Amino acid sequence: MILLIDIGNTRLKWAELRDGTLSAQSAFAHSGGDRARLLEEMQKRVATPERVLIANVGGPEIQAACVNAVRTRWNVEPELVVASARAAGVTNAYRDPEKLGVDRWLAMIAARAMKPGALCVVSVGTAMTVDGLDATGRHLGGVIVPGPKLMVASLLGNTSDIAARATQTESTDGLFADHTFGAIHQGARHALAALIERAITEIERTLRTRPQVLITGGACERVAALLESSYEVVSDLVLRGLARIADSGSEEEDE
Repeated sequence: MILLIDIGNTRLKWAELRDGTLSAQSAFAHSGGDRARLLEEMQKRVATPERVLIANVGGPEIQAACVNAVRTRWNVEPELVVASARAAGVTNAYRDPEKLGVDRWLAMIAARAMKPGALCVVSVGTAMTVDGLDATGRHLGGVIVPGPKLMVASLLGNTSDIAARATQTESTDGLFADHTFGAIHQGARHALAALIERAITEIERTLRTRPQVLITGGACERVAALLESSYEVVSDLVLRGLARIADSGSEEEDE
C-alpha cells in the first residue's frame, strides 16, 4: 500500500493507493491544532505503508512534523513531491518549474488523466488558483488570488466602518445583499466565480475551443454553484495526481 498525503494551507488530506485503486479521502484541519495528536490519529487509521508520498504547500513546520511522524511510526522515508518540467503528460509553463505550487501541478496531472482536450483546473481554498491546459497537456499558466474566507478577512481586517456594520451571520448565493455581512461574503464568492468565467473565456479565446472545467478545494462548492459554465467538482484532485506520480514511478518524464 502507498500512503498519499496532501498538506494544504489549512487541511491535511490523505488516501491509500492499493493496486492502482485510490481509497476515499480523509482529512483534518492542521492549522492552529495539536499537530502531533492529529498526526497520531491519522496513523492509527492507516496500515503500515510500503511508500509514503507527500505534497506540501502548508509550510515547513507541518511538513517536518509529518515527515518525522512517518519515519518514527513506520520507519519509511517519505518522498517529497515537487513540480517538475514535465510529468504524466503535463508540461509545466513555469521557467523555474519547481516554483509552481505542487498542489496546482498535481491537480493538473489528475485533470489531464481524467479528461481529454482543453482544461480549466480550479482549486478554491485559502487561496484560489486557476490554471489552463491545452489538449496536448501544455500548461498555459495560471492565476492566484485570495480564497473567499481570506478575501473577507482582508476586507474586515483593513476597514473600520465596514467591519462594524457586518453584524449579520447569514448570506445567500445572490449577487446583491440587503445587509453588509451578505454584501461582503456574496461579493467575494461572485468575484471568484467571475474570475473563473473570465479564465474560461481566455482559454477558449487562446485555444479556439471551450475547456472542460474541473474544480476542487475545501471552499469550492459555493463558488462553483455560481458558475454559468458547466463544471465538475473533484474533491480529491490533488491526491489523484499524487496517485499518478506514484504509479508512474518517477516525477519527471524524459523529453
